Amino acid sequence: MEKQRQQARERFRQMRFGLFVHWGIYSLLERGEWVMHHEKIPVSEYEPLMHRFNPVRFNADEWVQLVKQAGMRYITITAKHHDGFCMYDSALTDYKITNTPYKRDIMRELADACRSAGVALLFYYSPLDWHHPAYKSDWDAYTRYWHGQVIELVQKYRPMGIWLDGCWEKPENIDQTWKLSELYFALRRIQPGILIANNHHQKPLPDEDIQTYEQDLPGENKIGFNPEPPSESALIETCMTINNSWGYHAKDTNHKSPAQLIRILSECASRDANLLLNVGPKPDGTIQSEHQERLKEKGAWLRENGEAVYGTRGKVFDSTPWGGATRTSRRIYLHVWNTPENGELTLELPLRVKTVRLLQTGSRLQYEQRETQMTIQLPAPLPDPRNTVVVLEV
Repeated sequence: MEKQRQQARERFRQMRFGLFVHWGIYSLLERGEWVMHHEKIPVSEYEPLMHRFNPVRFNADEWVQLVKQAGMRYITITAKHHDGFCMYDSALTDYKITNTPYKRDIMRELADACRSAGVALLFYYSPLDWHHPAYKSDWDAYTRYWHGQVIELVQKYRPMGIWLDGCWEKPENIDQTWKLSELYFALRRIQPGILIANNHHQKPLPDEDIQTYEQDLPGENKIGFNPEPPSESALIETCMTINNSWGYHAKDTNHKSPAQLIRILSECASRDANLLLNVGPKPDGTIQSEHQERLKEKGAWLRENGEAVYGTRGKVFDSTPWGGATRTSRRIYLHVWNTPENGELTLELPLRVKTVRLLQTGSRLQYEQRETQMTIQLPAPLPDPRNTVVVLEV
């Protein structure tokens, strides 16, 4: 069991870049995934949205093709968000996608498409539930329900991992309250190598694999509820939106530029973290064009520079004001987008460097190395102002 888990952990670390998908009946209201809570919409008014949900333009193969064009290696998608609606064919509730006009099991179609294309799939699941009556009235009954649904997801679809979100609502004695260790044990009896993430805003429990950071880089804690610092034993992942919204929000046009997104990926890899970049599909099942364009541009950059991201490790230097850095056993990759005023990079490096070159073109760069300090002459201007990768052969 432990060998399979460690193999899955290493595979996940090497993938470095994935697609987060927040999608549900809330997309019909076009105001984000928390609209039910923020606008205090009662269950009696919110629940009928399921009878209008009919994403006739959803195409699992097209989604997976976009993921591959973007250079992403995995998808994490909301099987159930806080509103309680299930985007899969659960046997434990009638509040689900197969009881909408659409009728089809979206998670089955996506799981099959991912398997065919060699893309890993993880399921987001919210233990927090604004819909289920037992959530507030019968905790034991609700625990049996939500544990049963997570087990059901693993049995039916065999995902690479489960990504939980919502346990932060009852943070005291988090393992005991939510009976997490009991659930994790049950999941690993079914699928020994399954990876487990829990966005409970605390350091991971021993049976959790992935420590998540929301809208933030690992260790910075700019928005106040991310765990700090990263655990030494956990896989690290930053989840971030392209605009300001997780679920589809028609009026949110504050989209990050392709350059910003390329740099965020490199910053994550430099901190030994994956990037899980989010889209919120429209109610018809399509991904908005602004997000598709940005994903494709990132993919084009990765086709030329992917070796500096996939399979690398981070934490190379203590400080990188010029950008970021990743490494393999024989190479160090400098991700440069802030050129020093004198056009030189100065590094503290105890390893002997054989050559210095640009990754995209192979052009050699002049450098000087004395004991543990080296300087590199950068081209002016940088060939790719979004992120120019310099390779050190060591």
